Amino acid sequence: MVTRIFLCNEQTEPEIRDFIREAIAEISEGEQYIVTWNCGNIQTLKVGDRAYFKRIGSANQGYFAAGTVVPADREYQLKLRSARYRELSEAYDIDSQANNLRVWVAWDSCVTFDEPLRTDYLRQLPHFQGMPLEPQTDAGVFREEYVRMLDREWERQTQKAIRAGKGVSLVDVYYRWGLEDIQQGFPQDALESFRQALKLNPNFIKAYLGLGDAHVSLREYAKAVGDYGKAISMRPDKARIAYYKRGEINFLLNQFQQALADFQAAIDIDPNYVDAHFSLGNTYFKLKSYEQAIACYSSTLDLDPNRDLAVFRRGRSHYILKEFPEALRDFSHAIELQPSNVDAYYYRGLTYSQPTIADETLAGDDLRKAIVLYQTQGKPEKARKAKEFLETLAIDSLPKAKPRSSYAIAPSEETASEAIAEPDVPIATSKAIPVDDAEETSDLIVVVQPDEQAIAIPVSESITSEEAIAAFSSDEIAYPSEPAQIVEVEKVVEKIVEVEKLVEVEKIVEVEKIVEVEKLVEVEKLVEVEKIVEVEKLVDRVVEKVVDRVVEKPVPFSIEDPSTAEKLAMISVMAQYMRDGWMVRSVDKSQVGYDLECTKDDRSEAVVIKSFTSDRESFAISAIEIENARSNKDFVLWVVSGAAENPELRCLRGRELFEQFDLDPLAFAAKVRQSTVQLEFAPVALGIPQFEPQG
Repeated sequence: MVTRIFLCNEQTEPEIRDFIREAIAEISEGEQYIVTWNCGNIQTLKVGDRAYFKRIGSANQGYFAAGTVVPADREYQLKLRSARYRELSEAYDIDSQANNLRVWVAWDSCVTFDEPLRTDYLRQLPHFQGMPLEPQTDAGVFREEYVRMLDREWERQTQKAIRAGKGVSLVDVYYRWGLEDIQQGFPQDALESFRQALKLNPNFIKAYLGLGDAHVSLREYAKAVGDYGKAISMRPDKARIAYYKRGEINFLLNQFQQALADFQAAIDIDPNYVDAHFSLGNTYFKLKSYEQAIACYSSTLDLDPNRDLAVFRRGRSHYILKEFPEALRDFSHAIELQPSNVDAYYYRGLTYSQPTIADETLAGDDLRKAIVLYQTQGKPEKARKAKEFLETLAIDSLPKAKPRSSYAIAPSEETASEAIAEPDVPIATSKAIPVDDAEETSDLIVVVQPDEQAIAIPVSESITSEEAIAAFSSDEIAYPSEPAQIVEVEKVVEKIVEVEKLVEVEKIVEVEKIVEVEKLVEVEKLVEVEKIVEVEKLVDRVVEKVVDRVVEKPVPFSIEDPSTAEKLAMISVMAQYMRDGWMVRSVDKSQVGYDLECTKDDRSEAVVIKSFTSDRESFAISAIEIENARSNKDFVLWVVSGAAENPELRCLRGRELFEQFDLDPLAFAAKVRQSTVQLEFAPVALGIPQFEPQG
């Protein structure tokens, strides 16, 4: 097939501007624009010949449209009308007259008549020097060796006109549709659009890139590598994007050496290609060549100082190389650039915990922030990992207190040896909470017996509330039945509470142990049936005293801290369920998508608890919790306001969440709708349920 040049003089074709306006509108809808055009007496045109339309006359001479010779409809084909013209192709029209034939041409691109690809511009280009650009007759053949250069210059002209709103290209329309199909999740449709573009222009490199992207979306990686390879073979000196995209696929397939070669080739073409520098650094990181990775990330930041992931990953490389000061610098800078970079908080916390840095306070702060952000971003496993490390850090970093005395009032002769040597008491598995030397406390814990004898519990280096209460709940201790003796028992419990006061309450992990209701419930399970009534009264008083200390009095940690408020909210909801006779079990949120599993008779509820703080009207909710609200018939959401003081609760079931809250689909931040009628709040006082005797 050849390339033909059709001539147009506005004097003889006064309707040409109307044709162009119609063509722009029709091509924009994805259709070719069909015109019939005079070709003089030339009888050699074939269907499929490429056609350019050139403006001639006194001014602005140049090319304004391009297309392909196509068959005329059968009813208009000249060869079917007259035996004289049976040798002509199907393109010739019956409107032809002797020595003045006409053919059908489909335009696929055009610009306004006053914005042509000017021939005087082309003459100035070195590769067009000496070429005749003005055929004397319609349908003259354009010299083959110059066709690709003309195509390239025409593409540039149409793109310029498209940006100015003065042109259109069907290839560009198909390409744009393909990109939209990929973005909207229809890669199969995108393949068809890109193939249509390549039918019109087999040398359209961007269409090959689009094909590669569509195949990537379909996970057809081998085909994608082939598409990018075709683009590279067409213009290896200009194929930086194709090299980069192929490198990304090779990286994805763990073919790191090939990825290195592709990224380096892209950089060789364009040394300022920032994405290629960044991906080259990621590849070296995967190959554990951390020094080279640091160099690539630094090159990335030289070109783009705000690339926060390059800063973060350079910090990771420094961390692995044990260059902790440099790692801290990069993690802190990454957080400044992107405050939601939760991994930067997590790794900065790990760095602060290193022996050469050893700042447990800053480490704890960062890990707590990481836990909240991981939960907000729907990454429960990472939140769990950060919490486990935080708990280890908090326990290991607390100072151990030495007891003031290793002895106490002697026990009665009948029980002393058994109580001290081999106490038949289930001991809680949690680690001990150390006592601060600076606190004023008693050296002894005294338990009063009904016969006014006392059992002493020796004070070790550190003692937990679980151990003290467990010892107090032993079978070897008789419980009082008279009110006066209950008062004495309360004094013992107050001693236990004094131990709790010695906790470093600024560490939230330890504060959680003070107010953890489940531990108190375990006390009840250890009590004999005949003692249950007295113990219930006792535990109620213990809860009141612990809650008084944590909630009603000023405390040296921020109640507005989301993790603290959430724990206090959970206690309020647990107390509400237990008061109503429900059995409550705390479950792993990362596994099931809710906080509590509550059962009563044949009823079950999957409970999620959220808290409002005083300065916010929204709360974070994860994707798995949203899914539970949609699909789990037992889903219940409790929203607690004022968890630190006078908690107020509202209960939402199932899809009520979607009716009363606006949900941000990116972060799932639920905010009360302004139009929602204010719900009734039910103030809840903490309490412990009345358990029925077992067996």
